[in-house]
Amino acid sequence: MDTSVNVDMPSRPAHDPATAPGRFVVRDAHREDLPEAAAVQAVCFREIGQGVIPNDILTEVTGPGIVHTTIEQWKQFMDDGAVFKILVDRLDMMTVGVAMARISTSPDAPTPWEVATLHVLPEARNCGASDDLLNACIGHRSAYVWVFADNARAIKFYERHGFHVDDTDGAVDDSLGGVELQRLIREDAIEAK
Repeated sequence: MDTSVNVDMPSRPAHDPATAPGRFVVRDAHREDLPEAAAVQAVCFREIGQGVIPNDILTEVTGPGIVHTTIEQWKQFMDDGAVFKILVDRLDMMTVGVAMARISTSPDAPTPWEVATLHVLPEARNCGASDDLLNACIGHRSAYVWVFADNARAIKFYERHGFHVDDTDGAVDDSLGGVELQRLIREDAIEAK
């Protein structure tokens, strides 16, 4: 389970050529995209894990071995029907973001769909690309996501997309050194009727 997110927050002026409309494009991920996408996730996870996850654990969960493991796990998720999207920078055609949603296997899932991964590299932030990536991945579906409890930026991002903080006590991820997690839920108005 991925427990964090890197998201857009408006800060660049609209005329900034680095974030000009059309620079970034969201598309379906294919198996051959998974190595780059897993590397993006590792870079972003390393960034948001600094100061939150103990250094030795952070090094372990973002190293080459875990990237390979992630690729293999994602292949299985893809085979099982998970929705994978990548964000591509049209300047160099490199993957700069990844999102994955899947039907949850958790018995206490509040909605059928889980946003399991959403990461965007710094050069693609602050321009709406994360919004596009999330929308392409889950559309208007009900879904839930786990984030680091102290990741205010992630919480605000998901709240802008109709998610709300779950009223449960959250969870602790011992595999990440005891990081506190918070679940956010979005219940689609159409599905809730």
